[in-house]
Amino acid sequence: MADYILVVEDLWKFYGREAVLKNVSFTVRRGETKVIIGPSGAGKSTLLRCINLLVKPDRGRIILDGDIITGRKDVHSIRSQIGFVFQHFNLFNHLTAIDNVLLGLVKVKKLPREEAMRKAEEALLSVGITEDLWRKYPVQLSGGQQQRVAIARAIAMDPKIILFDEPTSALDPELIWEVLNVMERLSRNGMTMIVVTHELGFAVKVAHEVMFMDGGTIVERGSPEQILLSPKNERIRRFMERMWYLYSLDIQSRAV
Repeated sequence: MADYILVVEDLWKFYGREAVLKNVSFTVRRGETKVIIGPSGAGKSTLLRCINLLVKPDRGRIILDGDIITGRKDVHSIRSQIGFVFQHFNLFNHLTAIDNVLLGLVKVKKLPREEAMRKAEEALLSVGITEDLWRKYPVQLSGGQQQRVAIARAIAMDPKIILFDEPTSALDPELIWEVLNVMERLSRNGMTMIVVTHELGFAVKVAHEVMFMDGGTIVERGSPEQILLSPKNERIRRFMERMWYLYSLDIQSRAV
């Protein structure tokens, strides 16, 4: 199990009597990018939130780097090891870009201010947020810039894994590429990532494995070529036909 940074075993989550996650099990190797696709309501976001302990699973185990984290009380310590990039950025509007990145380094990691500042600056520069933007507030930044600040905030904490929950879905089409470009570089450089996304081109290029979720379960998993281009399951085949149709139109609209 030494190669696995994350192990999810028989994970279940109920809201009332409805099971939104059912017997979900999978592993993630160090340096692997795993992409999760599927229709709305499939349980994708709930799964990520369970891994980050934002939602408490009702059954099953989550093992991070050899440690069982389900049921742990020190959730802030666990979350400091798991980056999370949300759909709607989740930046603090009253803090500047650099202060958003500094916050976790100072408050959670307890780093000295000088060291925290160095790490924050390095993280911002690594995602293309230049010094002239560091003192700007989120409202003064584009959506793409805000999401890149959110990614910088995650990577500055030196996480063992980063979870991305549809990180481009709130962006205008012309801004999507700048976020995907940063994510692709992270993947190429060996960052361990789980990405919930409908950006099929990104998945084809960087995913080591794609998982299709529906009805709270993993229906099928495999290489990008298998799941995205030639799925065996009829449900996935219908979904992918519609997605590739929309994706091709999206490519055309960006070229106009």
